[in-house]
Amino acid sequence: MKKFGKRNARRGFTLIELLAATAIMIVLVLFVTNIAVNMLRIYDRTVATLATNADSGILLDAMQEDLLSASMPDDGNTWFEVRYESDVGNIAKNSAPELMFFARPQDRIRRSRSSTETLPGDLCAVSYKLAHRSPFGSRVSSSSAGNLVYGTYRAVLNAEDTFEFALPYVIGQKGDSSSSKLPSRFWKGGDQIEDPSDQKKYSASAWRTEMQNFLVDGIVDVSVFFWFDDFTDGERKIAVVNNSKIVQRLRDLFPETKVVTFEKSLAASAGAIVLDEDFEGKTSGALRSADVSVTVLSPEGRELLQALQEQGGSGKITAEQFEEILLEHGATFSRACPMFGGK
Repeated sequence: MKKFGKRNARRGFTLIELLAATAIMIVLVLFVTNIAVNMLRIYDRTVATLATNADSGILLDAMQEDLLSASMPDDGNTWFEVRYESDVGNIAKNSAPELMFFARPQDRIRRSRSSTETLPGDLCAVSYKLAHRSPFGSRVSSSSAGNLVYGTYRAVLNAEDTFEFALPYVIGQKGDSSSSKLPSRFWKGGDQIEDPSDQKKYSASAWRTEMQNFLVDGIVDVSVFFWFDDFTDGERKIAVVNNSKIVQRLRDLFPETKVVTFEKSLAASAGAIVLDEDFEGKTSGALRSADVSVTVLSPEGRELLQALQEQGGSGKITAEQFEEILLEHGATFSRACPMFGGK
């Protein structure tokens, strides 16, 4: 006769056990989610840092190489100029310098499209300028204000056109006064030059901010000050645009160095510094180097800026909004740039 053992008793989880398991699962999910969110934040910050580093390097590397190869013949003519003309969108004019000089860039155009022959010469007119516009051509309408970007434009005129159009201003073949012998007289003039990329003709003032000269976007502040030797007293001094914050910062950093200010422009020849086109009161001296600082917006900051521009419809936002974006999404980079071969 078969004997049957007792059947094993089965039971489910109690309510307390289910609640405890659910609570543990929620804690684990939240923990993993928090780690994932933090990792994404770190990734975003890393990408933003890499992007701003790369963009600042594009401008600072180009400017450093151009200034080092800048030419300053000892002929009494004015070969270098920096000007502060007007605000650029929300960027105050004191943060938007225009640099115009002559250099021998390594990336200069050496051949025309219509010929395989090498262009004669190596001295090129160079211009750096900030602009607030669409990088794809002429300024778009206010209805497309979201397309406006803060772009930095680097224009390098080929050596042949430099000799034909730009040099005559500097050496006095065009104009009849000292103030007309400035590089800006060419870059702001109407001389028709042919662009080698599309073989169209542009005025010099328009061509310098055409798409083919677009260097980088997201630069929303450029600060430049110059070291120069004053031959009258043998001292090395600083020349900078007259902005109270910038001047005070320089005086704090270099308390033993005299800071000389100008309102609108600084021009230089091989043996003289001219402030605000005061050729009668020019200082006997020579530029030695430039310290350049640029503030770059992160990709997120640029997207936010463009969204606010499009929302406003005019391309400009309030000063408070712009300052907040700079503080939240801007990073500043600096570079010391020797000039004229480091002499």
